[in-house]
Amino acid sequence: MRPRFIQHVISTFGITVLQQFVGLGRQILIAAYFGLSREYDQYLVIYAVANIAVFNLSSVFDTVAVSRLAKVRENDGDDAFWRNSNRLFLQSLFGGLLFCVGLLVAVHVLLPVIAAGFNDVDRASVQELVLYFTLWILVIVPYYAVSAHLKALWQFHWVFGAEIVAIIVSAAVLWLRHDTIVCLPLAYGAGYLIAFVILIVRRGLSRAKTHGRTVGLLRGMANQYLANQLGSVAGFVDRYFQSYLEIGGISALGYAGQIVNNLSSLMTFREIYVVPLSTEQGRNERLDRMLQGIVLISIPCVFFVVEYANPIVSVLFQRGKFTPEAAVLTGEVLQILSISLAISSMLGPMVRLFQILDRISYSHVLYLASLICTAAFQYLLVFRLGWGVYGVAWATVANSAVVGLVVAGLVRRCDVVVNWRSVLSHGLFAAAIAGGASAISWPFASQFSGFASLIVGGTLFSLFVAGIYFMARRRLRLIIGFG
Repeated sequence: MRPRFIQHVISTFGITVLQQFVGLGRQILIAAYFGLSREYDQYLVIYAVANIAVFNLSSVFDTVAVSRLAKVRENDGDDAFWRNSNRLFLQSLFGGLLFCVGLLVAVHVLLPVIAAGFNDVDRASVQELVLYFTLWILVIVPYYAVSAHLKALWQFHWVFGAEIVAIIVSAAVLWLRHDTIVCLPLAYGAGYLIAFVILIVRRGLSRAKTHGRTVGLLRGMANQYLANQLGSVAGFVDRYFQSYLEIGGISALGYAGQIVNNLSSLMTFREIYVVPLSTEQGRNERLDRMLQGIVLISIPCVFFVVEYANPIVSVLFQRGKFTPEAAVLTGEVLQILSISLAISSMLGPMVRLFQILDRISYSHVLYLASLICTAAFQYLLVFRLGWGVYGVAWATVANSAVVGLVVAGLVRRCDVVVNWRSVLSHGLFAAAIAGGASAISWPFASQFSGFASLIVGGTLFSLFVAGIYFMARRRLRLIIGFG
């Protein structure tokens, strides 16, 4: 298992870097075409609801469907695997239609909450815009089902490759047509439609040769989905406070959050750890090495992003409708949000353990803690102290810290022992190195501006960190599974 896992981690990391690079190109187009605007604020409000109601099905498929399909194949053979996968695929086709209708209803019902601070014209625009999410929702649910089939067969490269195709196609469609915000969800829908066709061709269609029982995939996924909805309440609370921000505030949080989320996804290897953590033997050791590796990567990234947030945003987004003022605001928000990067990266594998070990009640505790922290911190920082968009950003960081402590305690109750002393020591080691890299690189980088500043600062920062890590390569080889 170890050689296979390490091989997939290394190769998937390279694919994920490519995917993030291509996705960044699409985000640059979005920023240039829509900037910090009320219409992009409206799109993000709907996207938040879609993410809660539909797109978080991705994690349900990954944690329930992938792990259980893999177990069926290992225990009962290929015929049983195809029987369960085919049933899941047919259910997902119906599910796409069901969730499409559900999103239209949800946005209409929740509009007084998610758009509480909008005027009547803005609310009417939100209700009209949601109709253009239809194609995207119809395709994405069966897309998740086909992806789960291939992931259970360890064919991660096909799934990640299809996502790259989806990004390229959506960017091309957006480049051709971008006169109004309705073009954005249509472009995403077109991208995932092409990606779905590619994956279904790779998957193929095969009927099971024998009849037999199917595992309770749908029931398990439904239970997990319903459990996740407690966490969705925190998302609605978050949107309630954000709707009172000035025009463009939601957009600034969206652009900065996109950068942070992409980095977090990159550092957790797109959840390739789900299948390895499903195996009980050696689980503690694998989780320890994952967390140690994550802090060694994420903490230097935090230091770099905090130090170079303004030139990063200027180089990436400052063109078209994305003005210099927009770049300054988004850069300041990015500096704050990036602090949570190290915590959010570690949460990924730990939270997935709750689903893998069928400790769904622990997910309820996690979501309840997130809900309480979101409401308390945002009420204090946004309403009481009046910090506006900065208050939302700092509330996100505080929420991440508290939730991290709660998750660590729940993992221990799962009888999974994490060597936190080792993880902390690796984190302090990474922080010391990153601090030294910042102190050395910034005096030189500050002599330049824009892209030149990033090149000079990034090169010096990376060389310093890489040099120290190279000297500690013996320990690093143990973490990644060699030696």
